[in-house]
Amino acid sequence: MIELRNVSKIYKNGVHALDHVNLTIQDAEFVAIIGLSGAGKSTLLRCLNLLNKPKSGEINIAGENIINFNKKKLKLIRRKIAFIFQDYNVLDNLYTVENVLTPYLVNKSALGLLLGYTKKEYIEGVGYLKQVGLEEEAFKKSKYLSGGQKQRVAIAKALAQNPTILLADEPVSSLDEKNTTLIMDTFKKLNEENGITVLINLHDVNLAKKYSTKILGLKDGKVLFYKDSAMVTEDEFEELYN
Repeated sequence: MIELRNVSKIYKNGVHALDHVNLTIQDAEFVAIIGLSGAGKSTLLRCLNLLNKPKSGEINIAGENIINFNKKKLKLIRRKIAFIFQDYNVLDNLYTVENVLTPYLVNKSALGLLLGYTKKEYIEGVGYLKQVGLEEEAFKKSKYLSGGQKQRVAIAKALAQNPTILLADEPVSSLDEKNTTLIMDTFKKLNEENGITVLINLHDVNLAKKYSTKILGLKDGKVLFYKDSAMVTEDEFEELYN
């Protein structure tokens, strides 16, 4: 379970990106976060793994306030929180499977880094690619992949962390309708079949309603509503974007 208690984040320019946010997210929930640009959506995700540290409040994951974690404990918890960025974060000159396996590098010794990936690791990497429908592209240089394929590589790389929580910051905003559907279907499959808790920032309300179990509406850094997706009214959507 993820629990935020009075979480606030103020940037150096004085902008209140988050303003006393209180939120409880159950295990294996699929939460779509929506709102206008500047509402605090990206900041909220970045606070959940302390890429941005809140000014005040608590972020409790599995009953522990991660804001108080030392570097060692924070490193461990981050391995269970995968983050997927809008710009794919894929290295073009690596083979697709090597991009997927980059999370393995943190556990390798100096000798292991020198020797590279093992046959067993390559097989595991192809397995992660299979989950996103890209196993046939495993040994193709990533620079030859389309935008939608690169985003699926980013998801496969996240799976290589064996995460319990998956954070995705506008992962489909630059994709066409076909690739958007492929990516969102993949997130939904991972949520339902792997039991991964998914939090995803979206601009498209229709996508939020179709795929999520809950919708979080953020406005000016505050929670306007947080409820089952089917229960959000048109009036609430209108207030959020007004």
